[in-house]
Amino acid sequence: MRSRFLLAVALVLGAAACSTSTAGQAQPVPTVTKVAGPQVEVATMRVALPAGATYTGKSQDGLLDGCVAEGSAVCRARLLDLREATSDPNAPINLPSAKRPFGWYTGTDVPTCITATSPPGDAPVATGSDLLDSGFKPIGPKKAEYGKWQVTCEDATRNNQVRMWWLPTSKILVVEYGSAADWDAKMDAMLASATFS
Repeated sequence: MRSRFLLAVALVLGAAACSTSTAGQAQPVPTVTKVAGPQVEVATMRVALPAGATYTGKSQDGLLDGCVAEGSAVCRARLLDLREATSDPNAPINLPSAKRPFGWYTGTDVPTCITATSPPGDAPVATGSDLLDSGFKPIGPKKAEYGKWQVTCEDATRNNQVRMWWLPTSKILVVEYGSAADWDAKMDAMLASATFS
């Protein structure tokens, strides 16, 4: 009897010695380091661009005003200050809105299909725009009117999706052309970390 008891105790102690219980012990937390690109200011908003991206505040012909470029794509997105344009009652401007087709496009002429391979000035005419998603999404601490459209183009190889964020009080418009999973994630991270003065 006693030998069975000693054997049972030995088995329990042996099992306890072999276990690696982590209850109550701090586990290492994996860290994710995001390397941010340059800081830019648009009106009252300050954002860190994705690593490797550049920003053109003003261009000579105006075609690249507010464009965020990366690699061979000269205008992946636009960050625009519309305070001056919206303060002039005679300015030819359509206010951004998820309630209208081509709601991201502020011009009064025909919108174009800007993509990574169709930069402003070389992009084909847009022929259709179907709203896929709308609501409110954050830009830093603020809530922006949000819309996502499926855009069809004269050149069907340029059909794409466009995302828009509009801050009507701050008069800041953000547009992502040629929406794709990798750039969607970069845009979301960039806008989530925005600060305002």
